[in-house]
Formats: sequence, C-alpha cells, structure tokens
Amino acid sequence: MEDTIHGSNETEGLATRRATSNIGSSSERGGSTLNNIKSTVAEKLYSAADTLQQKAGQTNQPDSTIATYGNQASEWLNRSADYIRDMDVNKVKSDVQDEVKRNPGRSLLIATAAGLILGAIFRRR
Repeated sequence: MEDTIHGSNETEGLATRRATSNIGSSSERGGSTLNNIKSTVAEKLYSAADTLQQKAGQTNQPDSTIATYGNQASEWLNRSADYIRDMDVNKVKSDVQDEVKRNPGRSLLIATAAGLILGAIFRRR
C-alpha cells in the first residue's frame, strides 16, 4: 500500500514538473534558441526517467537490485532535468567568463584538452 502511495506521489510530482516546464517553455518560445534547446533536453531526460521507472517497475521482483538501480537512475535523470530546466544560461556564461579571467592558463589547458579529445573522437568517425 505504501508503495502505491509513494508511486502516486512520484507521478503527481512528475506531472507538476512537466506542467511547470511547459509553462516555462511557452513563455520562452519567443526567446533564444538556447532556451528552446534547454527545454527540449529537459523533456527528453524526463521521458527517459519515466521509461526507466516503468521498466524497473515491471521486474518480477520489485525489491531486486535491478529495480533499485533503475529507480535510482530514474531519480538522477529527473534531478538532472530539473537542473537543466532551472539553469540560468546567462549566469553560467558569466561564471565561465569569470573563471577564465581568474585562471587563464588553466582555462587554456582545459580548452586544449577538450579540443584534442573531440578531435580524436570525430577523426575516428
């Protein structure tokens, strides 16, 4: 019985998050492309979390290790979607700019390493 109540609360929470996300995304339609991408990514993460939760619930043993890990991963995906949806793009941009100004050498090394890794990945394709 408690599992049913807990599952119902999770479903209500998901519906609330989606409604809030849809309200936010409708007001952002006239906004930047980055905000649209942010909303799309958040929706995809919510969808993946729903699917994972459903699959974990379909196991023959609800208390099994697979179901536990599936539910935990689903929760992580939901939290990631919440973070992405609530993230302020301008704040992230200013934080990165401040970090580059404070540590230009380290920032250059990180950018070089990222470029080398991406170059190696795309070269193999």
